[in-house]
Amino acid sequence: MKRILISLIVLVFSLELLAGECMYSIEPNKDIKVSWKAFKTPLKVGVGGTLKDFTYKGKKEALTIQDITKSASLTIKTSKKSVHTKNPARDAKISNSFFSTMLGGQDIEVKIKSLTSKKLILSIKMNGKTLDAPLKYTISKSTLSASGYIDVLDFGMTKQLNDINKACKAKHEGKTWSDVEISLEAKFQSENC
Repeated sequence: MKRILISLIVLVFSLELLAGECMYSIEPNKDIKVSWKAFKTPLKVGVGGTLKDFTYKGKKEALTIQDITKSASLTIKTSKKSVHTKNPARDAKISNSFFSTMLGGQDIEVKIKSLTSKKLILSIKMNGKTLDAPLKYTISKSTLSASGYIDVLDFGMTKQLNDINKACKAKHEGKTWSDVEISLEAKFQSENC
């Protein structure tokens, strides 16, 4: 009887401790933002946008932001509905002239491969190729912000780069750059913190 009583006291005490721990959560379609910035003209003028249509796989709740983040993945759609630059005509050109001819379909698969104190490594599958991309990141006020660069030529996208350059030749002054800045932002909700 004494053992049962001690076990119940330990259980109640443990539950009270757990109830007071900080807990983080995320609602992917509300709290995650996928952004990019491509560059045009010989002066390398940036044109930014977001990809709004994606599917999240991974934890949605954990004791730390890092626990939610590690091994999380996104399947990002690149249709005209997903590409958003605040210019519908540009959105259609990007979707039709750049993303629509990717090998293996229009989706981009992104997985967080590792997260250290200094960088976040993404595994990106695009145009039938999978490559790692290092991103710098910060966590401030329950928001993770990460950014880095990829080169679309590393993904074998010479045709797609030429197609978008041709479709936008006048506005790009004949020059579309192959490097693209990519950014992820995730705003985590917190309880008992």
